[in-house]
Formats: sequence, structure tokens, C-alpha cells
Amino acid sequence: MSEITLERAQAAEQMIWSRRRAALIALAVGLAAAFAASLALGSVSIPLGDILTILRGGEGARASWTTIVMEFRLPKALTAALAGTALSVSGLLMQTLFRNPLADPYVLGISSGASLGVALVVLATASAGVSLFSGLTFVGDVGLITAASLGAALVLAVVAVIARRVRHTMTLLIIG
Repeated sequence: MSEITLERAQAAEQMIWSRRRAALIALAVGLAAAFAASLALGSVSIPLGDILTILRGGEGARASWTTIVMEFRLPKALTAALAGTALSVSGLLMQTLFRNPLADPYVLGISSGASLGVALVVLATASAGVSLFSGLTFVGDVGLITAASLGAALVLAVVAVIARRVRHTMTLLIIG
């Protein structure tokens, strides 16, 4: 390879890395702005200065603001950020595993397993005459969430056991 071609290749690679770096910085700034907006905006608007004071352990201009930020908005914002991170990483892993940019939880039957778990619990409680889900009380909500989680986990476990024996991802796609 000639020296000029090598220099051009290095310059192109440098430009790609600088664009990626700029994109990551822009995404980080966007995340910070969304996080700050989540803490500041709501039915009660709280100034960012007071939010910073509250997060550092101080007291806000109003005592209720400390409660709002620390007990409601901060846990909600952290949960949203962590759930979004987990979902994006799991989507990336599924797309990488199957080499398919359209891969999702339906591909392996995980979402169908969650639906099956909920359907079985609703059917069992209805046939037993229990009105656990009428009005969906807290117990009903927890029951549905547990049934969906167990159904998805059961299907995932079955697929994982089969995946140990199957060598090709296309076969795993068909099984799911």
C-alpha cells in the first residue's frame, strides 16, 4: 500500500472516530437534559437550582419540594434510565445473536410465554370463581405481573435448554 493511501485511510478512520465521539457526547448531553427535565417538570415545577440543592442533601425553597424530588421524581427518573439502558442492551444482544436488525422478544417466543402465563392465571382464577382481577387491585396487578414474569422465564428456560443442544441460530429461531 502506498504512503498516500495509508494516510488517507488513517485520516478517514480518525474522522469516523471523531464523529462517533461527537455522537456519544451529544447522546450523553441529551440524557442529562432529559434526566434534569424529569426531575424539574411535573404538576409542580421545581427550579433546577433547588433540585441541585436537594440532590446535594440540602433543603429546597419549599419543604414539599424535597419530598417530591427524593421520593417520587428521582426514583422514577433512575428507573426509567436503567430500564431504557437494559432494554437497549438486550435488543442489541438479540440483534447480534441472530444477525437480524429486526430481532425482538417475539422471535424466541418470550413475549408469547408471558401472555400464556397471564392467560393461564386469569383462566384458573375465573374457573375457581375467584374475582382476583375484578377492578385490578394491587394484589391483582402483582398477580398478573408475576404470571407474566414466570411465563416468560419458563419459555426462556426451555429455549435455553434447547439452545445448548442446537448449534445453528436458524434452528433456534424456528423453535422460538
